[in-house]
Amino acid sequence: MKQKASNNLELLKQVNFGDIDGLYDPNINEYFIDNHYKSSILKENAYFVIGRKGTGKSALYNWLHRNQVEDGIMVSNKSFNDFPFEKLLQLSDDDFAKPNQYQSIWKNIIFSELAVLLTSDQSNPIDDNLLELNTYINHVFGVNLTDLHKEITRKVRKLSNTIGYDSTCIGTNNTTEKELYDGYRNLTKINDRLYRLLDNYLKRNPTKQYVIQFDQLDDNYSVFVNNTNYIQCIISLFKSIYQINQSFRMVNIPVKIVAYLRSDIYNQFNKFDPESSRWEQYVLKLNWAIINRSDWHDSDLLKLLNARIKNSLPELKGNSLFHTIFNKYIIGLNANKRKNGEGEDIFKYIVHRSFQRPRDIIQFCIKIQNEARSTNTLNYHTIKNAEKEYSLWLLGEIENEIAPIMKDTESLYELLRLMGRSYYTVSAFKSKFQIYSTKFNNIDVEQVLRILYNFGIIYNARVEANKIQEQFSIIRNDRSVFNRDLNIITHSGFYEGLHTSKFLNR
Repeated sequence: MKQKASNNLELLKQVNFGDIDGLYDPNINEYFIDNHYKSSILKENAYFVIGRKGTGKSALYNWLHRNQVEDGIMVSNKSFNDFPFEKLLQLSDDDFAKPNQYQSIWKNIIFSELAVLLTSDQSNPIDDNLLELNTYINHVFGVNLTDLHKEITRKVRKLSNTIGYDSTCIGTNNTTEKELYDGYRNLTKINDRLYRLLDNYLKRNPTKQYVIQFDQLDDNYSVFVNNTNYIQCIISLFKSIYQINQSFRMVNIPVKIVAYLRSDIYNQFNKFDPESSRWEQYVLKLNWAIINRSDWHDSDLLKLLNARIKNSLPELKGNSLFHTIFNKYIIGLNANKRKNGEGEDIFKYIVHRSFQRPRDIIQFCIKIQNEARSTNTLNYHTIKNAEKEYSLWLLGEIENEIAPIMKDTESLYELLRLMGRSYYTVSAFKSKFQIYSTKFNNIDVEQVLRILYNFGIIYNARVEANKIQEQFSIIRNDRSVFNRDLNIITHSGFYEGLHTSKFLNR
């Protein structure tokens, strides 16, 4: 029996598509899709979770923490939002060459946090190692163990050619404690002692699994994008995580340190440290892109939407709940197909205007839902009106990433508007670029094209007989590189945002 549009409208109004930021989604447990993520981190060798902004890194970080009791583990989440990175970047250890100069501070943060987990776990047996770890924690940090990574950064000082704790942090009149801490103002020595204590305890005592997670490391990237110390600091963290995880792994100690980072930052590591390439087998990449045509009917992005609809409407039946609500024949998105009684797939329409990230897909659906509630209709006008709002959001979303590199985004947008919606050549782009070349901080046209391609703002296209035969994009293949011998297309969702914003600015 054919569905009525009014039924679909009422169903759409009831769906909770969730938050676009998985870090703060209170219902993440209800519809999170685990694509082998948990086992990769807890049972296998994933140390680094890498993905573009909006691909669900923080959702995974949040989800693992929320399920720690059920999984029988202890998870400590270290957020670097509102973190004193300026202070951290002052704490380079001159005993180490670049880009290793921040390993001392990172190792101290990791070892101290692990010591807190062990000493706070009431199920752990007590021995001399644990007692000394407890003394260290109480002596240096006291009872306030919230945001320990921030507290450590605040307390550590530059000491001539090395770094360590201020004497006011470690000075004591207690004879036993004085023996423990005399000579340990040097952070490297403190770290060596902490590692021995942790290693001795965890080898001798069966414990639950402990996981320490670092997220939002890239929240400060826009501020430090031109600061090589920032990249070196993050590389030092990754080196520390790699070394510690490997050391524990070799002796079957159930501890895992995990870092979450944007792919565009991670991909810069090899410019500073060629050894970073060896971490590749320890990387869990989050990529939701639909590669093959056969994947459309069962893609992860579609599963994500179906899971959220099912959670809101458990009584709704069918293999694809999204297509049940967004019935292509009822909505009639494409005018030509509408006349012929056909319909355009709404899911494909949304995906083609996205960067194929969960954040984009969810936001587009929320915009459609808001428009449907406002107008009390669900038809092709609903989708088109929602698309304008979504595209403006997408423009702002990408601007947050690209603005630190290309300061004059307004000139960039005007240039891309001039290129139009259809495909164009590199030579045509270069010709128009001459008008704006002085606006881009001495970035030449070849660099601009590579930057735009690497952010997914432009695609490459193979054109034959004035028809696009094939498209190449970093969205579908994160190892793809710009090919100047092919034609170019501006991303359709991004271009709609450019087009809409132009009229708003008048």
